Amino acid sequence: MSNQDTQCNIDDQSIDLRALINVVKKRFWIIALLTVAAVTVSGLFSYFFITPVYMARTVLLVTQAAEKPQATSQKDDVNSILNNAYRIPVLTMNTYVGQVRSEALMQRVINKLHLDQLGYTPRYLAGQINATAAKDSYLIEVTVSNGDPILAANIANTLSQEFMAQISEKNMEVMDRSVKFLRDQVKNIRAELAVTTDSYEKQRLQGVLNLLTEGITRTQIARSIDIGNTSLVIVSPAIAPYSPVKPNINLNMAVSLMLGLMASLALIFLFEFLDNTIKTPYDVAAHLDLPVLGLIPSADSRRMY
Repeated sequence: MSNQDTQCNIDDQSIDLRALINVVKKRFWIIALLTVAAVTVSGLFSYFFITPVYMARTVLLVTQAAEKPQATSQKDDVNSILNNAYRIPVLTMNTYVGQVRSEALMQRVINKLHLDQLGYTPRYLAGQINATAAKDSYLIEVTVSNGDPILAANIANTLSQEFMAQISEKNMEVMDRSVKFLRDQVKNIRAELAVTTDSYEKQRLQGVLNLLTEGITRTQIARSIDIGNTSLVIVSPAIAPYSPVKPNINLNMAVSLMLGLMASLALIFLFEFLDNTIKTPYDVAAHLDLPVLGLIPSADSRRMY
């Protein structure tokens, strides 16, 4: 490519850049007006029309959690049955997190706070709650988003308490079923022992009976400890938030500023593209492809001299 062609390309690019700048200067008032209007409308809409949302946060510590789901023992011997009877199943962190938004727990919170009078349903309440497990820890973070900061804190704290109570009740049910199962086995062994005449069989049945009795005692001890209440601990109770998390007025106005600038620039360049009138010597060369031989000054410019 020759030096002349390169110089022509540079000149054309300079002319085009000056033309774009002139277009912006000529219709700058449109850019300013649309941008200010967009920012103003966004601020007023965010402040007066969007309902503020407050977020309350509580943290639970899981003291007993498994890395993976426990496998159920398939052995039928007495010791295996006893171990499974009085042992409370240890849940994984994902299982705990999944139960936080369960329908049963949502209904407990609604009943506790009488939220049904406000039209709350378990699904609607679950939509305001989010639970996540912190990575490489046994912490569960529960957040509640609501238009009322005090109600958001009350829901978060009640949810934590009812969650602990629900886990405890489930563990108690497991223990009660285990005790009932062991007592039924004791009754059957005693019935067999009463009709058995073989001394070896009596000795075996007596040993099984002693193991079952010991299992009942262990299960009752585990139940009395109330392990369900010790598997979850409230680390940080929720407090009523002071400021809303939504809407973010500053962010909304900043986005509106950028959108207003882009929309106004697009509009003025559209106007310039649709405007095919000739106003300057550059327009003559651009639209008519004719050279400009001279320029007659306007009457106003002649009066100045």
